[in-house]
Amino acid sequence: MRLLGPWPGRVRLVLGGQAVSLFGDGLAVVAVPLLALGLTDSAIVTGLATASATIGSLIVAIPAGLIVDRVDPWRVLIVADVLRTLVFGALFGLAVAGLLTAAWLVTFTVAAGAAQAGFETALTVVVRNMVPDKDLVRANAAVEFAAQSAFVLGPGTAAVLTAAGGLHVVLLANTLTFLVSLATLVSAREIIGVARSTARSTWSHAIADLKQAARYLLSIRPLVLLTALQMVVNFGLAVERLLVFYASHSLHSSPAQIGLVVSGGGLGGMLGVVTAIGSARRFGSITTVAGGVVAAAIATIAMSFANSFHMLWIANVMFVWAVVLASVVNRALRQELTRPDMLGRTTGFARLLFRSVDPLGVVVLGALTTAAGGDARPAFMAGGLLALLAVGGAWFAGLREFGSPRGGPGRR
Repeated sequence: MRLLGPWPGRVRLVLGGQAVSLFGDGLAVVAVPLLALGLTDSAIVTGLATASATIGSLIVAIPAGLIVDRVDPWRVLIVADVLRTLVFGALFGLAVAGLLTAAWLVTFTVAAGAAQAGFETALTVVVRNMVPDKDLVRANAAVEFAAQSAFVLGPGTAAVLTAAGGLHVVLLANTLTFLVSLATLVSAREIIGVARSTARSTWSHAIADLKQAARYLLSIRPLVLLTALQMVVNFGLAVERLLVFYASHSLHSSPAQIGLVVSGGGLGGMLGVVTAIGSARRFGSITTVAGGVVAAAIATIAMSFANSFHMLWIANVMFVWAVVLASVVNRALRQELTRPDMLGRTTGFARLLFRSVDPLGVVVLGALTTAAGGDARPAFMAGGLLALLAVGGAWFAGLREFGSPRGGPGRR
């Protein structure tokens, strides 16, 4: 509750609705890769199914940014939740009918990822509008805390639901969480809606807006360095998408043990949220982001040495703690540095850049795993080392100039 801050009840209602929706995502984070494993024994297919949200976000990253800057973001949130409800409802129907295939699974989860990307872009603007600048880290921490709590509670709940009725029941539960999110968004209409200009709606104007967003992003040196760093790091740390495959195929862990490993990551994420606010204030935003990447890289390397699900659990706790610590602070930093009228487009453009390498990393590192006879250890080692090299290069390329706690980029 301290994370929610002294905000109006409607703001808390919106964040609470997102907590329920994110809990559904915590259910799906185990169900989707397990469904993929049940349909095919391919590391690449399983990794792509796990990374489907990222793939979907690539499809709509730029259009979502343009739309959010032009229309009421509340409408974007509503449409995105409706689409995700329909997608997971369709997956549930296919699973019950015995018609679900790997192709359908990846296709529908990519569609859900596209809707999620639109939702996240709009939510970035909504959070920026609902709370003052001094509370941006806290507000983002509240959303992220809900997400990581879901990764603690979701896998265990998914295991219970699977034992009671099968993996398709998990898909139904996720569908219902989006309906809850819809209800909270409808009830909080007046605090979310922000009038946007719709005068410029031609294709040429859309291209001009994209060029403007690119120029704006490139004009802020810390964001240029951070985006470049994220692109390389996301490629290397995409190996984490193979976590379920690694635990199942290499360590021969049971579904229950796999659920514990994933929930351990959620626990680490909750710790990352709790430490993000104090770390940003004490060390500065840039230093906190860089330190988080270093810790995540070390944890990834540690995963390559795991010989039991217990060791994998510990490494995953550290990995997600570090990733969430860096992500929360980085998200607030982008919101602070970006002009409000440019936030949607700039967010979409930046996400397109650093998320575009994620599926590529999955394919490359999945292929490395296949070449190693299904052993994911070399891929985890390579991904961690690449992330370490990336943060070192970015730091000495100029990122360290913005790293002091009292002289962060927002004040330069």
